[in-house]
Amino acid sequence: MTIIYQYLNLNHGAKLIKRPSKSIKSPYIADIFINNKEYLAHCPALGISGLLNHDSNFICSYNNSTTRKSKYTIELAYLPSTKDTTTITNTNPNFGNILFKSIVENNLIQDYLNNTLIKSEKTYKDCRFDFYIEKENGIKEFIEIKSVLLCNFDKNQYPDYVKKPEIHRQSNFKKGAIFPDGFRKSKNVPISERAIKHLKTLQECKKNGYDASLYFMIQRSDCDYFKPSDVDQFYSKELKQAIENGVNIKAISLEWNKNGTCTFKGFIPIIVE
Repeated sequence: MTIIYQYLNLNHGAKLIKRPSKSIKSPYIADIFINNKEYLAHCPALGISGLLNHDSNFICSYNNSTTRKSKYTIELAYLPSTKDTTTITNTNPNFGNILFKSIVENNLIQDYLNNTLIKSEKTYKDCRFDFYIEKENGIKEFIEIKSVLLCNFDKNQYPDYVKKPEIHRQSNFKKGAIFPDGFRKSKNVPISERAIKHLKTLQECKKNGYDASLYFMIQRSDCDYFKPSDVDQFYSKELKQAIENGVNIKAISLEWNKNGTCTFKGFIPIIVE
């Protein structure tokens, strides 16, 4: 295993008071306690599908910029793994890209050992992807990154504050990382139209001679495999279609510790039913 990131200036033992903040009504700003003092904090992952609440413990980074409304950002959280245990998860969605780039720069993915160019945020037609890579053999590739924070649970093995857990349906339980999850007005629409568009456009890239990849960055170390979540049949169907059409779909397992160190563990299986 290889260390690919190290946070600095972390503050432990933070507790949520209220989100949105009573003084700033943006859902991305919360009131928090650190060492019994009240502060504002940026919440880049919003409420983490209801898991950022008064029961949660989290770790914040500090930034003394004069242009920020909040000096703190919620970065790492102790999310439920079983009824009585938690695992440290990075909740900042921007970090999927940061970690993937570090993995490539550390030569941890065989396909990218001899790339001649790596560029962030490259557009193909009307769709912007997280990375564009040109390889030594001349092949060009578009890459999309998705950070995965959530998991499924064994029956009766989740805390009460997990309101709508995804339950593993097989008798032999193995924990799966799941994506996507989030608010939507109706079950008749995808959770994220943008995520569906990325899958469709990656298939178009592949059809037109490019390599095309989607990497799920599993920001927790307690999962044995990745699967599309049960709540969004649209995404599951499109992911399966993308695999059949040659899009490279991979899941990378990461391990965070309370000191803010992230370790690359390797690839885990993807199961699409």
